[in-house]
Amino acid sequence: MYYSLSRLSVLDVKWADLFDANQEGFANDHYNPYYELILVAEGTVHLQAGDSRMTLQTGESVLLKPWETHSGWGTDGREGKFYWVQFSCEPGLDEFALSRAAELNIVHAERTELRTVDIRHEDQLIVPRLFRIQQRYKLLGLFENLVETMNRPEGYFRFHATLLLAEMLRLIADDFLERSHLDTAFPISYITFRNLVNDLNNSYLTDISKETLERAANRKYEYLCQVFKRYAGTSISHYIQQLRIQRAKHLLHNTAKSVQEIAKDVGYADPFYFSRIFKKIEGVSPQRFREERPT
Repeated sequence: MYYSLSRLSVLDVKWADLFDANQEGFANDHYNPYYELILVAEGTVHLQAGDSRMTLQTGESVLLKPWETHSGWGTDGREGKFYWVQFSCEPGLDEFALSRAAELNIVHAERTELRTVDIRHEDQLIVPRLFRIQQRYKLLGLFENLVETMNRPEGYFRFHATLLLAEMLRLIADDFLERSHLDTAFPISYITFRNLVNDLNNSYLTDISKETLERAANRKYEYLCQVFKRYAGTSISHYIQQLRIQRAKHLLHNTAKSVQEIAKDVGYADPFYFSRIFKKIEGVSPQRFREERPT
């Protein structure tokens, strides 16, 4: 079984500790309202989750969902120790079918590179329910650090604990991804697109020529137009206009500069042309936009 975790999920560590599975009560049923990540620190641990019985060795981890019943089984006083952490996650983890692995290719959500659009880019990490990580000593070290942080609450300990948990989940997800040989490589055209967007974001107030873009990307302008249209869904010239109008809107609401001055500041020598572009994109003139500012 596998779970998908959104990059935008909010994690919050509730509790973490090192547990000796020989303690009295381990064989009883346990359940809590949070997710629980268990990692065997030493020896062998016999754990039952629902109807599934597992024999876990050092370095093996298991991820339990909220309210999932779990307990020890077949304990004979020779159990090992395990780290465990309880945490909340919003949005939560969803069960993930490995046949959907192609959906991990984030090239399908490329418009989030643009400054002028507001699209949530939710990369999905695959986290196995039961896993034996190759870098077990690194994961054990992170878990030990997490337990120490939670046992000595001082300063920004909750923030530190969240970062440690996120790094642990990333380590597990990366290890699984590498060993599953899933194709997550990006095409060269996408790298070209990202570099082009970065150039436009940093120089949109200047007079950007075709020749300037060609020299920066070492590609023909026609090819750059095709790549940009493919990934951004709009043209280079329209994106430059959007960036300039975005800047103009800020200046209209936050400065006393005239429309003529603002037009020049955002790259338009002709204020009348600037006003036409502004109205085309925003639906109102620059002056009306300034007057309609919420108080």
